[in-house]
Amino acid sequence: MAVALHLSRAKDGPANIKKIGRTVIRASLFVMFMTLVAFLRMGFPPMGDIGHFVFDSSFVLIPMSLWGVATGIGLKRGWCWSQISMLIFGGLLALVCAVPALGFFFMERGGFAWLQIAGLRSIGLLFLIPPVLIVRWHLYFIGEDARAYFWGTGKSSTIAL
Repeated sequence: MAVALHLSRAKDGPANIKKIGRTVIRASLFVMFMTLVAFLRMGFPPMGDIGHFVFDSSFVLIPMSLWGVATGIGLKRGWCWSQISMLIFGGLLALVCAVPALGFFFMERGGFAWLQIAGLRSIGLLFLIPPVLIVRWHLYFIGEDARAYFWGTGKSSTIAL
């Protein structure tokens, strides 16, 4: 039973990575589309705080989306650099999610009741969910199955019993 489970996981490793590649492409194209729609709806020149925020953030989101599309294509084709790209992108994403959480945790009490502060700190905990998931993502992409898929070592930890 355990041997069959290990063998099926080893066989599904490349299929899982290709599926992740398709998901990365779709998500990146969706973010790019929504950014372009928001950019075009705000008009030029941008007006107000939201208009300036959308205008300025589009110059970050569009290149990041292009990076995501390229990485997704690399994942589907098994290019070595796409594994490294996923690890870097995940690190940046974890950093972007963890920094606001720290703000909620180090917030001064400043006249708030303890229940209100506890509620705000629980929101900070919600910001820590993506970094925890990204750690799991990193562990998958540095594992033996991913290494065998990208670097062609031909051996997988799930096959060697």
